[in-house]
Amino acid sequence: MKLIFPFALLLCLAACGGAGPAAEGAPPAQHAQDVIISESQMGEGKWLLTATDADFYQADEGSYVAMRKPHIIFKTGGEAGSSITARKGRYDFDKNLIMLNDAVHGANAREGAELDTEILFYDTQTRLIWTDAPVALKRGGVVVKGSGLKANQDLSEIEIFKQKTALPQNIKDFRAATANL
Repeated sequence: MKLIFPFALLLCLAACGGAGPAAEGAPPAQHAQDVIISESQMGEGKWLLTATDADFYQADEGSYVAMRKPHIIFKTGGEAGSSITARKGRYDFDKNLIMLNDAVHGANAREGAELDTEILFYDTQTRLIWTDAPVALKRGGVVVKGSGLKANQDLSEIEIFKQKTALPQNIKDFRAATANL
Protein backbone atom coordinates (compact mmCIF):
# COMPACT_ATOMS: atom_id res chain seq x y z
CA MET A 1 0.00 0.00 0.00
CA LYS A 2 2.85 2.41 0.79
CA LEU A 3 4.30 1.87 -2.72
CA ILE A 4 1.02 2.56 -4.56
CA PHE A 5 0.53 6.09 -3.17
CA PRO A 6 3.89 7.54 -4.40
CA PHE A 7 3.38 5.83 -7.76
CA ALA A 8 -0.14 7.30 -8.08
CA LEU A 9 1.15 10.76 -7.11
CA LEU A 10 3.94 10.52 -9.69
CA LEU A 11 1.43 9.45 -12.34
CA CYS A 12 -0.85 12.43 -11.57
CA LEU A 13 2.05 14.90 -11.72
CA ALA A 14 3.23 13.48 -15.04
CA ALA A 15 -0.28 13.81 -16.50
CA CYS A 16 -0.34 17.53 -15.64
CA GLY A 17 2.98 18.20 -17.35
CA GLY A 18 1.87 18.36 -20.98
CA ALA A 19 4.14 19.03 -23.95
CA GLY A 20 3.21 22.52 -25.03
CA PRO A 21 4.68 25.92 -24.31
CA ALA A 22 4.89 24.88 -20.65
CA ALA A 23 7.81 22.68 -21.71
CA GLU A 24 9.97 25.78 -22.21
CA GLY A 25 13.19 23.80 -22.15
CA ALA A 26 12.15 21.67 -25.12
CA PRO A 27 14.77 21.75 -27.86
CA PRO A 28 13.84 23.11 -31.29
CA ALA A 29 12.88 20.70 -34.05
CA GLN A 30 15.48 22.40 -36.25
CA HIS A 31 18.12 25.14 -35.99
CA ALA A 32 19.17 27.11 -39.06
CA GLN A 33 21.48 30.01 -39.92
CA ASP A 34 21.01 32.69 -42.59
CA VAL A 35 17.28 31.97 -42.79
CA ILE A 36 15.09 33.35 -45.60
CA ILE A 37 11.29 33.14 -45.56
CA SER A 38 9.25 34.90 -48.22
CA GLU A 39 5.78 35.31 -49.65
CA SER A 40 4.97 35.69 -53.33
CA GLN A 41 1.69 36.18 -55.11
CA MET A 42 1.29 35.54 -58.83
CA GLY A 43 5.06 35.44 -59.25
CA GLU A 44 5.63 38.79 -57.51
CA GLY A 45 7.40 38.94 -54.14
CA LYS A 46 5.31 40.55 -51.38
CA TRP A 47 7.73 40.37 -48.45
CA LEU A 48 11.03 38.79 -47.53
CA LEU A 49 12.00 37.85 -43.97
CA THR A 50 15.62 37.10 -43.16
CA ALA A 51 17.32 36.22 -39.86
CA THR A 52 20.90 35.51 -38.85
CA ASP A 53 19.74 32.31 -37.16
CA ALA A 54 16.47 30.73 -36.11
CA ASP A 55 14.99 27.86 -34.12
CA PHE A 56 11.98 26.07 -35.59
CA TYR A 57 9.44 24.59 -33.15
CA GLN A 58 6.49 22.26 -33.61
CA ALA A 59 4.05 22.41 -30.68
CA ASP A 60 0.49 21.21 -30.08
CA GLU A 61 -0.70 24.81 -30.59
CA GLY A 62 1.08 25.15 -33.95
CA SER A 63 4.46 25.70 -35.51
CA TYR A 64 6.61 28.78 -35.14
CA VAL A 65 10.13 30.05 -35.61
CA ALA A 66 12.11 32.08 -33.04
CA MET A 67 14.59 34.38 -34.82
CA ARG A 68 17.61 36.45 -34.00
CA LYS A 69 18.21 39.69 -35.91
CA PRO A 70 15.12 39.44 -38.13
CA HIS A 71 14.76 41.82 -41.08
CA ILE A 72 11.54 42.15 -43.08
CA ILE A 73 11.61 43.80 -46.49
CA PHE A 74 8.19 44.70 -47.89
CA LYS A 75 7.97 44.87 -51.64
CA THR A 76 5.79 47.14 -53.75
CA GLY A 77 5.67 46.40 -57.46
CA GLY A 78 8.43 43.83 -56.97
CA GLU A 79 10.84 46.39 -55.46
CA ALA A 80 11.78 47.04 -51.82
CA GLY A 81 9.42 49.64 -50.39
CA SER A 82 10.05 49.54 -46.66
CA SER A 83 11.89 47.43 -44.13
CA ILE A 84 11.83 46.63 -40.42
CA THR A 85 14.66 45.24 -38.29
CA ALA A 86 14.85 44.05 -34.68
CA ARG A 87 17.08 42.06 -32.37
CA LYS A 88 14.55 39.24 -31.90
CA GLY A 89 11.41 37.96 -33.56
CA ARG A 90 8.88 35.16 -33.84
CA TYR A 91 6.81 33.99 -36.79
CA ASP A 92 3.71 31.95 -35.89
CA PHE A 93 2.95 30.13 -39.14
CA ASP A 94 -0.54 28.97 -38.14
CA LYS A 95 -1.59 32.46 -36.95
CA ASN A 96 0.05 34.24 -39.92
CA LEU A 97 1.64 36.61 -37.41
CA ILE A 98 5.17 37.98 -37.24
CA MET A 99 6.26 39.63 -33.99
CA LEU A 100 9.44 41.70 -33.82
CA ASN A 101 10.83 42.92 -30.52
CA ASP A 102 13.82 44.55 -28.89
CA ALA A 103 15.06 47.70 -30.68
CA VAL A 104 12.57 47.59 -33.57
CA HIS A 105 13.40 50.06 -36.38
CA GLY A 106 11.35 50.57 -39.53
CA ALA A 107 12.06 52.76 -42.54
CA ASN A 108 10.65 53.74 -45.92
CA ALA A 109 13.11 55.74 -48.04
CA ARG A 110 10.49 56.85 -50.57
CA GLU A 111 8.23 58.27 -47.82
CA GLY A 112 11.19 59.53 -45.76
CA ALA A 113 9.71 57.85 -42.69
CA GLU A 114 11.49 56.08 -39.84
CA LEU A 115 9.87 54.50 -36.79
CA ASP A 116 11.22 53.08 -33.56
CA THR A 117 9.51 50.95 -30.90
CA GLU A 118 10.18 47.92 -28.72
CA ILE A 119 7.57 45.52 -30.15
CA LEU A 120 5.77 45.38 -33.48
CA PHE A 121 3.36 42.92 -35.09
CA TYR A 122 2.73 42.16 -38.77
CA ASP A 123 -0.27 40.14 -39.95
CA THR A 124 0.65 38.46 -43.24
CA GLN A 125 -3.03 38.03 -44.20
CA THR A 126 -4.33 41.58 -43.59
CA ARG A 127 -0.91 43.11 -44.38
CA LEU A 128 -1.22 45.44 -41.38
CA ILE A 129 1.48 46.50 -38.92
CA TRP A 130 0.59 47.48 -35.36
CA THR A 131 1.79 47.92 -31.80
CA ASP A 132 0.41 49.10 -28.47
CA ALA A 133 3.88 50.04 -27.21
CA PRO A 134 5.36 53.55 -27.19
CA VAL A 135 6.48 54.54 -30.68
CA ALA A 136 8.40 57.39 -32.33
CA LEU A 137 7.96 58.34 -35.99
CA LYS A 138 10.30 60.74 -37.77
CA ARG A 139 9.37 62.18 -41.14
CA GLY A 140 10.72 65.32 -42.78
CA GLY A 141 12.15 66.83 -39.60
CA VAL A 142 8.97 66.22 -37.59
CA VAL A 143 8.99 63.72 -34.71
CA VAL A 144 5.68 62.23 -33.59
CA LYS A 145 5.57 60.10 -30.44
CA GLY A 146 2.63 58.08 -29.25
CA SER A 147 1.31 55.00 -27.52
CA GLY A 148 0.77 52.53 -30.34
CA LEU A 149 0.28 52.64 -34.07
CA LYS A 150 -1.45 50.99 -36.98
CA ALA A 151 0.08 51.16 -40.47
CA ASN A 152 0.11 49.55 -43.87
CA GLN A 153 3.21 47.57 -44.78
CA ASP A 154 4.89 50.29 -46.85
CA LEU A 155 4.47 52.84 -44.04
CA SER A 156 2.74 55.31 -46.36
CA GLU A 157 -0.36 55.35 -44.12
CA ILE A 158 0.37 55.47 -40.39
CA GLU A 159 -2.04 56.13 -37.54
CA ILE A 160 -0.38 56.92 -34.19
CA PHE A 161 -2.46 56.79 -31.02
CA LYS A 162 -2.19 59.34 -28.16
CA GLN A 163 0.35 61.30 -30.16
CA LYS A 164 2.60 64.19 -29.25
CA THR A 165 4.34 66.07 -32.05
CA ALA A 166 7.67 67.90 -31.88
CA LEU A 167 8.27 70.44 -34.66
CA PRO A 168 11.73 71.70 -35.66
CA GLN A 169 12.87 75.13 -34.39
CA ASN A 170 13.58 76.48 -37.90
CA ILE A 171 11.35 76.23 -40.95
CA LYS A 172 14.37 75.22 -43.05
CA ASP A 173 14.61 72.05 -40.96
CA PHE A 174 11.34 70.87 -42.55
CA ARG A 175 12.63 68.69 -45.33
CA ALA A 176 11.90 65.39 -46.96
CA ALA A 177 14.73 63.49 -45.32
CA THR A 178 15.71 60.12 -46.68
CA ALA A 179 15.24 57.17 -44.39
CA ASN A 180 17.88 54.51 -43.89
CA LEU A 181 16.73 51.12 -45.10
